Amino acid sequence: MKRQLLAFILGVFTLPVVIGAASLFGFLPVRANEKPPDWETNFARRALHARIRREGNALNNPIGADEKILLRGMRLFRENCAGCHGDVGQPSYWGTNNFYPRVPQFADHPPRLEAREMFQVVKYGVRYSAMGGWNGMLPDADIWNVAMFLNRLDSLPPSVEAAWKKKK
Repeated sequence: MKRQLLAFILGVFTLPVVIGAASLFGFLPVRANEKPPDWETNFARRALHARIRREGNALNNPIGADEKILLRGMRLFRENCAGCHGDVGQPSYWGTNNFYPRVPQFADHPPRLEAREMFQVVKYGVRYSAMGGWNGMLPDADIWNVAMFLNRLDSLPPSVEAAWKKKK
């Protein structure tokens, strides 16, 4: 029993030590223009979504989703977010090539987050990604507008859908 316990303890401590040593001696990849492996992408996505869901549950959305709010959210998205997240028919070149992890292109793949979760991401950003927080740079009302727009991106009212698909 003691040998098994010792083996378990050594196993638990060995992996972090090996990973730490590999990173300190420069053996871990750091280039942002390489495609992340699927295991890393899936692990990071699951961890991120679990944390966002946990923190987002405490928020209450103070606005509705009428056309005026969605149009304002679309305009704010185009002014502040499309450079990285792309637009209809215009994915971000550098957002799809030179970021690690790659920047989600919402025109092609709408986010699957609740509005309160999206608010959390936009307001506070995401650590170890290029997603900076907009806290203090945009008022909360504008962040909610963007969150509502992105939340409804695959089910926009016809007039907002037409404005979204219209070339700038």
